[in-house]
Amino acid sequence: MDINHKTAKIPFWILYGLAAGITVFDLVFTYLFLSSNPQAHEGNPALAYLASIVGLQLFLFMIPISVLAFYVIIKFGAWAIRRIDKHTGIKGENYMAVIIILLTSPNVLMNEIFPILFGRQLLRLRFDPALIVAITLFAVYIVLTERADRKFKKKQIEIARTQVSTSTQVL
Repeated sequence: MDINHKTAKIPFWILYGLAAGITVFDLVFTYLFLSSNPQAHEGNPALAYLASIVGLQLFLFMIPISVLAFYVIIKFGAWAIRRIDKHTGIKGENYMAVIIILLTSPNVLMNEIFPILFGRQLLRLRFDPALIVAITLFAVYIVLTERADRKFKKKQIEIARTQVSTSTQVL
């Protein structure tokens, strides 16, 4: 059983709930941290600029918007996968939800959960290691799923050939 069949067995609402939960945790953590530490600032320049205009309530306001945006992104991505490749073994909704989980979880783990548990940041570098980990996980997942999908397509072609050859032998 390949990775596509394993992800297809997980109910979509669990994967979507996990992706939404990671995002909600990130936004609530950021709001609470910034409101309790006035000298701290948001690391994302775009969000820091918007928060300076709107206020810290921006992070709470973004919760329903980001949850809805992830749902739309997942559904649109699944539609695009079905539209582009009609004979794929990839279940589009689960595939897109796993991609969002892989892209968002390293930031939460490395920049929020690790400091809560151990009292300090994992690495203090000039670049964001969570971004590199997220992109690496994303790329590895895509390679594994595409490799498994190629095997699935080859197996489908072999099954179709054997069915055609047995039906011609019967005639």
